[in-house]
Parts: sequence; C-alpha cells; structure tokens
Amino acid sequence: MSPDNVDLNLLRVFDVLMRERSVTRAADQLGRTQSAVSHSLSKLRIVFKDELFTRDGGLMRPTPRALELIGDLSDSLGKIRTLIGRYNVFDPATTERKFRMGLTDYHAMIFIPGLIREFSRQAPYATLNVIPANRAESESADYFRQVDCTLTGASLKDDPNLTKTELGQDRILCAVWSGSQIARAPLGLEQYLSASHLQISADGLSEGLADAALKERGLRRKVVATISNYLVMPLALRGTDLITHCGDGIFQILDEANEITLLSPPIPIPSVSASLVVHRQMAADQGSLWLRRLITELYHAAQIRKNEAILANNVIA
Repeated sequence: MSPDNVDLNLLRVFDVLMRERSVTRAADQLGRTQSAVSHSLSKLRIVFKDELFTRDGGLMRPTPRALELIGDLSDSLGKIRTLIGRYNVFDPATTERKFRMGLTDYHAMIFIPGLIREFSRQAPYATLNVIPANRAESESADYFRQVDCTLTGASLKDDPNLTKTELGQDRILCAVWSGSQIARAPLGLEQYLSASHLQISADGLSEGLADAALKERGLRRKVVATISNYLVMPLALRGTDLITHCGDGIFQILDEANEITLLSPPIPIPSVSASLVVHRQMAADQGSLWLRRLITELYHAAQIRKNEAILANNVIA
C-alpha cells in the first residue's frame, strides 16, 4: 500500500487505541462505532504488516512493533496538535472531554476531594478518570502515553519523551497510634529500631525512603506487615505499637478521630517530591494544559493549608 493512499485518520485511531487498550473505549473516545474502529484496526495491520495488538484478558496488549511505532507517531501527532491548538481556544465550561490523570495513592488521599470538586465546577460536562500511578507504572514510558498527566512522587528515569515539573515536597514523618507508649515521648533511634514497623507499599514489596536512609548507616528496621494504601493506615495502627511513615501532607486530613500522632524520625529521611509529569504528545494540548494548571493551583493551595495545620497543631515531637 502506497503511503499516498493511507488514510491519515488511521493514525489517530492507532493513537487512541494505544491510550485506551480497548476497541470499545476507543470508539467512545473517537465518537465512532466499535465496528468502524475494528475496521480501521484491520487496515492498520495491513499498512504496518503486524497484528499491533494482541488480546490479554479484557485488554489489548501492544506488540513490539506497535510500541516502536507509537514513539514516532506521538511526536508527529503532538506537532499537529500544537499547530491546530494555536487557532483553537479550549473552554472547560463547555467541553465534554474525558480526561485521564495518573495519581499515586498518597497524593490521591490528600488531593482527590478538592480536585474533583474544582474539576466539576470548572468543567461540568467533562469526565475525570483517576488511575493508579505507582512504581511499576512510573517505570513504563508507555504508561504516560495513556494519561493527560500524572502527579507522582516516584523518581523517574531520564526520558526525553517526558516533561517533569516539581510542585513541592513533603517531609517524611513517623506515624503511630496516639494511645501507644511510643507516642508519649520523642522517638529515639534505639526505640525506633527495636519497634515493629508497618510498611505502606502499593506492590507489597518495595522498600521505602526510610529503608534507604537506614541502609546508608548499616541499619535496618523490622517490618512485620505491609499494607497497600494510606487510607487504612489509622485503622492498621490503632491499638498497636507499630510505626509507619508518611508525608506531612497528611496533616490536611487528620483529626482527633484518626488517633494518629506524628513524630520526627530519629534519622534524616529525604523528603518526597510531588512532580507533575506529561508525555510530549500531550505537552501542547490545550485541554491537558488547563488540567495541569488546575492541578498546580490546587497543589499549591493544599501546601498552604498543610503549613497552617502544622503551625496550628504543633504535634510533631
């Protein structure tokens, strides 16, 4: 098939299929029927002489050739979006667009309520889908092609396809049940090392920043249990002498009912950064730019509330 005879709309279909990994969702995104999208996929397979996608349960997994193609196509489509975007004004008040944002569990806990309220106020006809952005996802460049942007604290490998903007940092603290003996005095290193620890890890395996800081000193803590998210942390700590770690952004959502006391760790632990990451194919997209501005404004407002809560409560020993 001659390149001159290829319908360039097929490239748009391929791009959306790479993002959605579903003919049904791609059809919905494109405003086409499923059969039309399937027909386009058949044509794409002929053009590129490859299956491009294989079935894996309910998802469509891209083949190695599809992953190779999307890099060049994303660059080209990004330039086209930039060109068209110069002459189009995005209006959040009228858009019916479906946005997709990546968010870590920690940031979701302190960020989602305000984000959804403000998103719905500014874009009443749009949809916001929040999907996990944990360590496994953040190490996959393909993941960032499937979202408009991602708010993450993970350290990312250098990738020319990604743009990262640091919004702020949260100090790492120790969290304990307020009724435990540990909560009644400053936390010393000996007590910290002899205590049992609760690790919060999305995959149940990853070590935390505290483990890396201890390892540098030839030390290690005793982790006796792992949970996958921060929301159940107060329940997991209640009635125990366990120690866990969290960022000080948690000040925004803690109250007396949580029965959590936050303590300074006995050794310095690096702060966790919050970075807004976008793939180059979405960098100039007007809708994505609006969403990133909204996230940035909300994050900075949240940081102000956090600092006010720290000063008002003064609960760090």
